[in-house]
Amino acid sequence: MSQHGWAVEDSTNLAEARVQVDNRRPDVVLVTLEFGAGDVLSFLGDLKDNGIDTFVISDSLRVQDRIVCLEQGASDFMSKPVDLRELVLRLKRVLRTGPKAALPSNMNIPCGGATLDIASRVLRAAGTRPVLLTPSEFRLLYLLLRNEGRIVDRALIARDVLGHSETNLSRSVDVMVSKLRRKLGLAGSGRFVRNVRSEGYVLVREERERLRTMAILTPNSESDPAYAEDI
Repeated sequence: MSQHGWAVEDSTNLAEARVQVDNRRPDVVLVTLEFGAGDVLSFLGDLKDNGIDTFVISDSLRVQDRIVCLEQGASDFMSKPVDLRELVLRLKRVLRTGPKAALPSNMNIPCGGATLDIASRVLRAAGTRPVLLTPSEFRLLYLLLRNEGRIVDRALIARDVLGHSETNLSRSVDVMVSKLRRKLGLAGSGRFVRNVRSEGYVLVREERERLRTMAILTPNSESDPAYAEDI
């Protein structure tokens, strides 16, 4: 790989790989399943939590093995024998999207009328009970907050939140968004996750979403081009 401009360091076992990751913080880690499946899956999850991309190479041709690795946070997966040209292209694609920044563990982020506690994954607002988010819901909300007011496409959500490089995960994303909407309401955040057809999702003020819904239901909305542009 060095001939393609990358500095490469080898590890002979998983313990050594963990030390090298801690000391060097690489852009991407190539992992083989020969380390032992259970330990590798834990390693993938740790790397994802720290914002480091992983690329799995395996002897296995089983679809289930690929799915498990992707669910645990792998950015991509290839079965042996590996074509070097394809590997290089896929690594460039992973690196082009950029590593996910590790989340600060001692920080609170405003979320409308609520506050997102990163350390505990809890939404808090005065006068309401704290609402606990699942890890996936938390990653989704964090991503939407970083892009508040801007559309976040489904492929990015599938990759950064669900840990998949595939894009055929619309149903999984929709279910997760629905659950997050409910929790944003329970927390009294005043924020709503709006679906933008064929594009993705955007975090908006809840008052704007209610006004938009009223506009859609207004009898004259079909004849008003301003409404048509907003829908």
